[in-house]
Amino acid sequence: MRCWHCERPAHGTCAFCGRAVCRDHAQEMPHIAALYATQNGQQKAIVTARALFCGICEPREDPVEMPELR
Repeated sequence: MRCWHCERPAHGTCAFCGRAVCRDHAQEMPHIAALYATQNGQQKAIVTARALFCGICEPREDPVEMPELR
C-alpha cells in the first residue's frame, strides 16, 4: 500500500476510514473500540488512546442517527 498523502510506502491504516498512511503523515486520535453497559446499567467504553489517524477524514464527536437500521 502507498500513503494517501505522498505515495510512499504506508506503515498503517487510519482506524476511522482505512486510508493508508506513512510514518511522516500518521497522526493519533482516541478511538472507541467497544461500548458496553455494566450490570448496574452504567454505559462504558473501551478506548484506544492513540489510534492511527490519517488527518483527512472527519470523525464526528456526536452520534449519528441511523434510522435505516431499525
